Amino acid sequence: MTRSLSKLFALLLVLVATPAIAQQRNYPPPPMPTFTGPYIGGGIGYSQAKKGCLGLISGGGRACDDNDFAWGGYAGYRMFRFAAAEVAYHDLGKVTATGTGTTTTEDVHAVVMDLTGLGILQIDENFSAFLRMGAYRATLSTSIRGVDDHTNGNVTYGAGVEWNLAMMRAYGANAGVRLDWQRYKKVGGDTTLYGSNNYDALNASVYWRFR
Repeated sequence: MTRSLSKLFALLLVLVATPAIAQQRNYPPPPMPTFTGPYIGGGIGYSQAKKGCLGLISGGGRACDDNDFAWGGYAGYRMFRFAAAEVAYHDLGKVTATGTGTTTTEDVHAVVMDLTGLGILQIDENFSAFLRMGAYRATLSTSIRGVDDHTNGNVTYGAGVEWNLAMMRAYGANAGVRLDWQRYKKVGGDTTLYGSNNYDALNASVYWRFR
């Protein structure tokens, strides 16, 4: 009887200890992928000139359409798990003024190049959030004849989220999707014919990592 109890106790000890040993082998868990290296991306979105129609397309009781379709592309390098640098091109579309009682329109078109740094929070293996800060170079043009283009630079910042598409890695593809918001401060100038406007852009894009 004693021998049987000893065998039963030993069996229970093995059953209890085995999961604990297995758990100990898996602790600490392996680090999440860092996804360091170069990447490219591109997408579409929506832009808005926050101050509406300014300068040469303002006044006269004209109706103002201050938002438009936007598109662009970017290339970057993720240096660490928590930091990356990007260069990007964005076409922010047009701000359009329409004359009262007519179909005559005049517009200002904005395109920007920017260089930004990203601070990244890797929430899990496939999801991250980021903040960005940097500088831009913008060019404004107009449909009004005889007015030269205007170029200036200033600060840009924004925030966004990314999803790495785990299903694509099974096929050897390092792809993902990104949603982000970005602001361009003081595009144009108070002493120019274009005025000084702030542009917001909301973008959805697809990116590809090389590694």
